[in-house]
Amino acid sequence: MNGMIIKDDARYQYTENYLQSKGHTFHKPDAKPQNLDFVIFPFKKAVDESIFNNGYFAALGRNTSVFSGLKSDFLAEKCAAHDIHYYVMMEDDGVKVKNAVPTSEGVIAYLVHNLGRTIANSRVLVIGYGVCGRDLSLRLTALGANVHALVRNREKECAAYAGSVAPVYLNELCAFNFDAIINTVPGCVLTDEMLARAGGALLIDIASKPYGFNMEFAKKLNSKSASLPGIPGKYAVQTAGEILGEYIDFVLRGMVT
Repeated sequence: MNGMIIKDDARYQYTENYLQSKGHTFHKPDAKPQNLDFVIFPFKKAVDESIFNNGYFAALGRNTSVFSGLKSDFLAEKCAAHDIHYYVMMEDDGVKVKNAVPTSEGVIAYLVHNLGRTIANSRVLVIGYGVCGRDLSLRLTALGANVHALVRNREKECAAYAGSVAPVYLNELCAFNFDAIINTVPGCVLTDEMLARAGGALLIDIASKPYGFNMEFAKKLNSKSASLPGIPGKYAVQTAGEILGEYIDFVLRGMVT
């Protein structure tokens, strides 16, 4: 199929390479829209609305697939108005699962350089046991860490238990005896007052906005604390780009609706 990609992210070069290996061809960004089967818009930057206006979307065929990394209200509105399929890559469950691997490896790399002790035998609290929290907990456990997962319901509790990770509820978190606390939840779970009792633990936030930690305060508690958004695009650019390419190829071949 014929497509066009607007690169604003290093991952996109590997996305393009992957799709070309699957037989898809690419045109320059100024290609006529009626000749395109798919358009990959900027991963996170705003779309140039002066170029990609109503006329542009009207010229795209109804079978054209439009992609972006993060959701764009502008693209969602235009695609809905012109009956065009719009896909947000980072909202796909398969992409989330595969991205959990480079995300975990990026966190582990940061821990190795900044924890000040071995991961083996360290005590780590992972806030949230969703896709990222589960993968990270399992990999840290495999490295010998004593991992606790902060959970909020029985389903997550059972999942953590099945993964040999110690589940803990917020009201059970009486003492903060951890070497590192890693947040995966896009929302405040531990208040500043709670963090102040963390005894200088390394605080890492990998959640999206609105994040989980007050990072300015976290850095006062431990100067090596950090917010690490978009880890796959920084620590494993090629793999992350190929994950996106695989998803796009599945969509174009009708394997993802």
